[in-house]
Amino acid sequence: MASDGFDYLIVGSTPLAGLVAGLLASAHGKQVCIVGEPFSPFRLQRSLTLSVAPVTRPETLILLQRAAAEAVRLVNGWGKGLVTRVDPLFIAETPESIAALGYFRQLALALGYAVEPVADRSLAEGLILRVRDVQLLGHGRFEPALEQWLGQHGVRRLDRAEAAVSIRKDGTARITAGELAVDAARSILLDDEAILTHLPEDSRDRSLVEQPASALLLEGAKGLSAPYLAFLDRGVTLTQDGRAGVSALTSGDPATTRARLGSAAARAGALRIAGEMVFNTIATTDGAPYVGPARGGKAVVVAGLGPAAAFFAPAVARHLAGASPADEEAWFAARGATRGNLRLQAAEYAPVSA
Repeated sequence: MASDGFDYLIVGSTPLAGLVAGLLASAHGKQVCIVGEPFSPFRLQRSLTLSVAPVTRPETLILLQRAAAEAVRLVNGWGKGLVTRVDPLFIAETPESIAALGYFRQLALALGYAVEPVADRSLAEGLILRVRDVQLLGHGRFEPALEQWLGQHGVRRLDRAEAAVSIRKDGTARITAGELAVDAARSILLDDEAILTHLPEDSRDRSLVEQPASALLLEGAKGLSAPYLAFLDRGVTLTQDGRAGVSALTSGDPATTRARLGSAAARAGALRIAGEMVFNTIATTDGAPYVGPARGGKAVVVAGLGPAAAFFAPAVARHLAGASPADEEAWFAARGATRGNLRLQAAEYAPVSA
């Protein structure tokens, strides 16, 4: 790459995008530019990032456990309070989700996680699992530290509102912002908004689907029963940092969002909606992550990593830099573009919310 250009263009505003950009620069010696939305403490959370997820593929949980440990060591080196320890609850209410969550429990126990069922009389039929000692990114504390770290490693940050990005079919890109006009040798779309903005539907792999979601801030007097609650079949995730307001993410039909949210947060007492944002996300039809090329092009698309996305960052950066060990490379190969029955070996159980 010429001295006035970049090895990688990262497009994305999520913690995953920032961590991957910084790791490509700091651990792999690449020249990196990231185009995304600058952090604002007033913006609603579109991701609630936890270091574990109720997956059903042992190789995925093994990879996540290893990559998450790396990510936590990295972030803890920036300062205190950027990640917090929580005991999340995962709640399944349909036979299919109960079976999948039960299988996850056996995998997690085998890998040394502390997982236990929780009795709850309000849940007539279902399964609640508590996972002990899990890491949650501290919203409002993590993001400024991330931006400082990126600056220390020479990552060029551009506001998406001020930068124009043109991605070519060969995966290279042209970036213009004011008087800046440079090329990048590889383009990586690292969050849902980047995919929706830069890839028309006919350029997305057949396994990628668009679905509605909502981010909400709730205010009320009572606390949640746990700092992180994931209702798998309702498509609702709730978090609470101390006694502050409750952050909520929902997926599925916007017409049923209020009803599903109300039932999930009922024990927190009377809550009022202090803020709400409706947006679209990218999911996969088989529940497995997608890391592969755009359809008809060579820009790399990363989607479907779920609530633990940021904690996959060390493995994703190694893969993009061509430095993955054999087991990691095999994992990514099975989660690439749709062809034949390859992705059947990677499919996960994905609950369908109302």
